[in-house]
Order: sequence, then structure tokens, then C-alpha cells
Amino acid sequence: MNSLDIILKYILTEKATEMASIDKYTFVVSPTATRAQVRQAVEQHFGDVKVSKVNILHRKGKIKSSRTRGLSASGRTASSKRAIVTLSKGKIDLA
Repeated sequence: MNSLDIILKYILTEKATEMASIDKYTFVVSPTATRAQVRQAVEQHFGDVKVSKVNILHRKGKIKSSRTRGLSASGRTASSKRAIVTLSKGKIDLA
């Protein structure tokens, strides 16, 4: 797999920005990606960084329902897999 197939996008929230100041970066990753693949993809994609730890979390989609004109419809938002990557060497410039 290519590193762009594993790392789908960077999470840019207030909490993720605070964590970036202590060298922890959050990414949405492929649902089939493993810790070793995420580590290799980050080191390959961002150049001179060294990953010390990778934490994986699965975010389950929420159930949503809608009632309009007496009809009810229900669905689910998309589930996602996130990786919190801790770096021991280097910085990632996301600007």
C-alpha cells in the first residue's frame, strides 16, 4: 500500500492542535491499516521524522433519525479509524 492509501487526512481540531505541540498528531487512516503500516506511512510521507508510538481508535458512526411529514427515516453517520502518532524525532508541518 502507498502511504497516501493509509493516511487519508489530518484531523484539525482544537484538541489535536494542542496535542501537536507535544509531538502527537492525529490522522484518519484506512480501516484496514495496522499500527506498523501507519508508522511506516508517516515516516515515509513526512521524511525525517521518527515515530515512537501509534495509538489506534475506532470511532463508531452515530445513529440519526429524521421525521418529516409523518415519515420516519433512520440512518447512520460514517464510522472511522483514527491514529494518534507520537514522534520522538522531527516535526510535521501541516500548514
